[in-house]
Amino acid sequence: MSFSVDLGCRLWATAEGGYREWKTQELLKDVFEAEGYVVDEFDGIPGFVASLRPDWRACDVAMISDMDALPLPGGEYRHMCGHHQQMTALVTTAREVREDDRSKAERIAFAAFPAEEYVELDGREELRWEGKIQHLSGKIEMLSRGLFDAFRAVIATHSASLPGRAVVSSVLQMNGFDELRVRFAGEAAHAGAHPHRGRNAQNAASLFLQACAFLRETFPDDEHVRIHPVLRLPPDQPVSFVPDDVSAETYVRAATPDAVDRVAKQLESAAHGCGSALGVDITVERRPGYKPLATDRRLHEIARATAERLGVQFEEEGFSAASTDVGDISQVIPAIIIGLPGTNAQFHHPAFSVVDEHLAFEFPPTFLADYLFTVLKDLDRRG
Repeated sequence: MSFSVDLGCRLWATAEGGYREWKTQELLKDVFEAEGYVVDEFDGIPGFVASLRPDWRACDVAMISDMDALPLPGGEYRHMCGHHQQMTALVTTAREVREDDRSKAERIAFAAFPAEEYVELDGREELRWEGKIQHLSGKIEMLSRGLFDAFRAVIATHSASLPGRAVVSSVLQMNGFDELRVRFAGEAAHAGAHPHRGRNAQNAASLFLQACAFLRETFPDDEHVRIHPVLRLPPDQPVSFVPDDVSAETYVRAATPDAVDRVAKQLESAAHGCGSALGVDITVERRPGYKPLATDRRLHEIARATAERLGVQFEEEGFSAASTDVGDISQVIPAIIIGLPGTNAQFHHPAFSVVDEHLAFEFPPTFLADYLFTVLKDLDRRG
């Protein structure tokens, strides 16, 4: 088994939730240090920057990856979005550039971040109340701490829906989103003897879901709006009680911050109307999520040219309705996400898996090392 395949399998077996990726960090730290890199760990949270220089702030370019996995029922975690592939690409590319040209490699920082998946937010809010973080996303947290101030370009990777051959991709734009949580507070009553004495919070929440469904046809196609509400009842809700405490949670995704704001306000208005119709009290909580991704066109075209030079197929994706905290970085620093092959692309599904270990783990560093060196050359040319 090759170094890269072995590392990818080890990372797959070390899946952890956001802001709890301590075992993952130690695994990656050990490998980077064995390759001669200096590892600077983040303060109070998992994650680090690795560099061949004593001070990574002297680097020009950052290559980054996510560390967290997604939760399964029962408390287990699985890399259902391919973050183990990202981390493997991070390490193997660092190894490749050091072997190819150490002087150029010294200009590149390699960083691993926690908590990209915007899930299990209540636990992250506890960390915020404890003063350990200010933001629910790892990259936005480190953006606020000034980590990205040193860099002129940021290169991310992600598993992509690509054919089974040597191919890479780049998406030009992605949705941003806010998270909306609506609490419906009614009054319990005996569901059989006198339901009329209660105020059914579940009914109001169900009516809200219908309002969301009807609103969907009002969203302009070019705004790429996505809403996907989920109802949550207490796990011990008795069947014989009129439900009195129900919440609905959704992301409000769209291509622009203005569209996100407008749709979020539409949903808030709909929730209040549904509650008023059934005499149920409404509380709305809105939290900022991620900003839209705006890929740097120069980095995008360098990726295309690098692929052509290496005889690798390049696929341009104009828009993705998904979201990432790389979007926040892209608003202030030139950034790109390079899509990698080798998986079945069943993202956020328990069946997600690597289907070609060579393409997933062994192919990426060859392309990415050449790409990073080309980006450095372009930065030098521009001064």
